[in-house]
Amino acid sequence: MAEPRRRGARGPAPTPAANLRDVARRAGVSPATASRVFSGHASVREETRTKVLQAAEELEYVINGLAQAMLGTGQRSVAFVTSSLAGPAFDELVSGAEDVAMHNGSPFLVALTHGDTDRERAIIATLREQRTAGVLLTGPTVPGKESESRIAEYARALTSVDATLVLCGHPYLPSLPTTPAVNYDQIGGVRKAVHHLSVKGHRRIAFLGQANSTLANQRFLGYSLGLKDAGLSIDPSLVVACANRVADAHTAALRLLNRLDPPTAIVCLTDLVATGVYRAARDCGIDIPGHLAVTGFDDSPSSADLTPSLTTVRVPFYQVGARAAQLALRLANQDSREDMPTDLIVRDSTG
Repeated sequence: MAEPRRRGARGPAPTPAANLRDVARRAGVSPATASRVFSGHASVREETRTKVLQAAEELEYVINGLAQAMLGTGQRSVAFVTSSLAGPAFDELVSGAEDVAMHNGSPFLVALTHGDTDRERAIIATLREQRTAGVLLTGPTVPGKESESRIAEYARALTSVDATLVLCGHPYLPSLPTTPAVNYDQIGGVRKAVHHLSVKGHRRIAFLGQANSTLANQRFLGYSLGLKDAGLSIDPSLVVACANRVADAHTAALRLLNRLDPPTAIVCLTDLVATGVYRAARDCGIDIPGHLAVTGFDDSPSSADLTPSLTTVRVPFYQVGARAAQLALRLANQDSREDMPTDLIVRDSTG
């Protein structure tokens, strides 16, 4: 007999999906008993359990995992919430977190806020409703009471459903001592870069990159401390803000390099910013490293392929993401603050 066809559509009509009552009917048990089987209830006899599972297989019954998680009987998700996934650093953070989540049977979600705090708040509310196991909140934020108050709100909302908020790649907040943070030594990484440049004889060392974010502030502090270590003071005219984009960095670097007294070295917030500096140096006919030394941060895959290869700070992004996921799933001691070490990778751009 031919399959029924839908009016105005090609192909057979879809077969309705089996539900819990269908499975119970096939197995000859009540829906309540079938439900106890799928929730792993210990009071169900083995013979009954076998009949229900066989009926489910025959009917191709799909268990509603979200509903189970919301009832506290299924696998709960781990969510990675960030403003964007720009650059390989975020790829590594996500990979580390996803591997831990999937290895432990937890669905892994990625949600983008695009820098919109209302969107971020709505995402956290949805994850709370879905009884996520934990949220890894990452990406730079504007420091201050407003941001800390918002993060505290998220932590309280998630704790109310026995979920964990973990700050991932974000500095620890003393005002939120019970909210774990897995960060990396941004201050020390840049401080090493400045020390390296000062040992090379540089005295006019500029800083180029984003301003007024948790990430930028930590890296600028490393720059400041590095200058102090070398007996140098900050020259405000050598500190230039720009977005973390090659085109913006290119424009900002041109302003620095076209000065009457240009810097002899530029410490860049990221490798992307350093790429913009390379373009500006090429436009100005300035040799790297002969007349300008450049350092980056992140050790992105392309940094070694630049000409000359870029001296940069290497970060264990994968390990940061993995550790944050472990904390979200409570697979490790709930240390409130972890800072993973960074390494200065010296290449040709600093001579």
